[in-house]
Amino acid sequence: MPTPMKIKNSLVKRLFFISLPLTLLAGLLYAGVIVYIETQSLKANQHAQVEAQVKQLAQVIAIPTWNLDQQFINSYLKQYAVAPYIRCIELVSDANLKEQAPKNCTHPESGAILHSEPIIYEGQYIGVVVASFVIKLDNDRLNFILLSRIPVALVALFSIFFVVFLVFRRWVVRPIQAMMKSIEEFQGDGQHHPVDWHSEDEIGTLVEAFNQAQKQQMQHEKILTSEKDKAEQALLELKETQSQLVESEKMASLGSLVAGISHEINTPLGVARTSSSHVNDALTKINKSFEAGTLTKSEMQQFLELSKDGLHLMTANLIRASELMTSFKQVSADQSHDEIRMFNLHEYLQETIYTLKPNLKRYQVTVLLECEESIELESFPGAISQIFTNLIMNSLYHAYDTTDQGGINIKVMESGDNLILNYQDDGSGMPEEVRKKIFDPFFTTKRGKGGTGLGMHIIYNLVSHKLQGSIEVTSEVGRGTSFTIKVPKVVHSSPT
Repeated sequence: MPTPMKIKNSLVKRLFFISLPLTLLAGLLYAGVIVYIETQSLKANQHAQVEAQVKQLAQVIAIPTWNLDQQFINSYLKQYAVAPYIRCIELVSDANLKEQAPKNCTHPESGAILHSEPIIYEGQYIGVVVASFVIKLDNDRLNFILLSRIPVALVALFSIFFVVFLVFRRWVVRPIQAMMKSIEEFQGDGQHHPVDWHSEDEIGTLVEAFNQAQKQQMQHEKILTSEKDKAEQALLELKETQSQLVESEKMASLGSLVAGISHEINTPLGVARTSSSHVNDALTKINKSFEAGTLTKSEMQQFLELSKDGLHLMTANLIRASELMTSFKQVSADQSHDEIRMFNLHEYLQETIYTLKPNLKRYQVTVLLECEESIELESFPGAISQIFTNLIMNSLYHAYDTTDQGGINIKVMESGDNLILNYQDDGSGMPEEVRKKIFDPFFTTKRGKGGTGLGMHIIYNLVSHKLQGSIEVTSEVGRGTSFTIKVPKVVHSSPT
């Protein structure tokens, strides 16, 4: 039985404990805005009221001011100065008449508002009234407004909060829980358990992609198991072939070739194993995201793309290992070949480069292919693939360090009935004495460090005998190495 997935911090709880404080904060902000707006409104009303009173006073005392009736003026000023928010009312006329209320008051330099109104009598300016006052808010009215509006706003906010909470739980959390359950059941019995959820939004797309990915994973696992069995059987046949070759003096030199071929077979098998582990790590990571409740659409898309690439890489490498085994049984110094067939060179070289991606990732080296997509060959595809696999791996091991920036260029040109395949790297290059011996069997500059000296010898035999072509090499220390391979487009018969 699979271990049930444990959620340490569910999305529902996180949404609740994040949204609730935000709702309260929104309520407080609303209250603050209401207080500010109402305060400004009350201040504006009081300001307008005082200005109206001062204007009325200027009109009332226009005649007494003209008549210089100080008693009447003082009486009116005192009546208007009674208001609690008035600090000082002052009248100044053109006849040097000056009256104040309260007596001897002064206008505050700060904390008060000054307002003046001209005194007009029969269309003539005869003086001015200046009043200083402060704004005092009606706290009772302000409290009433707050107590009547804020509760309503909070009820509305909390209603919205709970609706969003319930919708999130229904349309987001439930399908994720269903996918987690499907993963648990898949881990338990290895069968496809589709998630029954249909919607035309991101979650619906995610569920659909999840169901499709799980189905594809089952199919690829079946293919992987089948190809693995074939590769293991091929490896057993290789070992039997090795013992037979050792017994033949004519094929004695191929006894060492077995080690090189075994290395070539172990490379795609190792790539397939590494890719399988990488896909498994990605699956574990996305399971943890499910458990933590942090899964995003982009993470799921990355997982699907990685799974697709990884499974494709495993299948391609296992098939490549099988082709290498078939190729080995037919490759020798004077006989052996695989079946001739028609194939597209551009597609086959792309596939060969693709299978080497795990090795290229350890280096800062890019591979550029320049080949017309329409070029067709009637030849040995396994030999072509093995040649360029050996060339690329040889460049990586001998021409670059893992920290070097570099590039490998493969250019294919047509020349009548032949093809010119130019392989160029910009690595460390080689001295002339090494270049002259590069195709000799068992010659290597990495003796004791994993080099067998068979890789370039295999390339030479494949080009010269199997593909009935020719190969030349040029190199200069510090300026890279170039291989020029010339092969016919059509191989008419198996070489002897």
